[in-house]
Amino acid sequence: MEIDVLTIGEILVEIMAKNIDQDFLSPGEFLGPHPSGAPAIFIDQVVKLGLKGGILGCVGEDDFGKNVFERLKRDGVETSLIKKTNQYITGIAFVTYFSNGERKFIFHLPHSAASNIYPEDITDDLIKNIKALHVMGCSLAIKDNVREAIEKAVDLSHEYGKLISFDPNIRVELGLSKEYLKTIENIVSKSNIILSGEKELSIIKGAIDMEEKIVVIKKGKHGAETHYKGKVYKVDPIKVEEVDPTGAGIASMLDL
Repeated sequence: MEIDVLTIGEILVEIMAKNIDQDFLSPGEFLGPHPSGAPAIFIDQVVKLGLKGGILGCVGEDDFGKNVFERLKRDGVETSLIKKTNQYITGIAFVTYFSNGERKFIFHLPHSAASNIYPEDITDDLIKNIKALHVMGCSLAIKDNVREAIEKAVDLSHEYGKLISFDPNIRVELGLSKEYLKTIENIVSKSNIILSGEKELSIIKGAIDMEEKIVVIKKGKHGAETHYKGKVYKVDPIKVEEVDPTGAGIASMLDL
């Protein structure tokens, strides 16, 4: 099986608070479930751009798992690498939005199907048959075995000269251990392209060689800029009507 872009990580559904400034401390209305997960959103958009994309992950044999699996399959994502289990339920993220633009998450990931990714899932043949690997920092914090699998994929991709892109996508709700930050630095050192928000960049900037990497900084409503070999390229934002901010950094799978 040959694919252009491979990603590895959480496949989940998202349950969203209906109202702005609605907290998790009292009853409220929620919308969903919506197919989600940063790697799943990313690869869905890769396929919509005309490339062949696949995701290695795991969902539960439940309706939430069917929800997101069928969406990815319908959109043309290579789903043969998605495992299914009846031992764990599909990963879930609850999210609420605030009027200042901030978000708050509650994740059900470490003890969900999303945590069932292991180093043995990453084989030489799998990596040899891709053109590019894209990974995200949020996936590294799910569980040690997931982190080890992603590190193995990065190491093999680097060894075989594959293009590696990395979105730190740091989720403080999942923890910022020393091991986690060390892993991020290792992946940064082996990546060709870094796709980062401004806050995340402040955490990892010391590990980035700004002269050798292509560093794309996502600035939301202020557009984006790319740093490469001492030059800076700025792109203005495309004005659109916001439907939902989730996935806006990598384009959303949501149909609202």
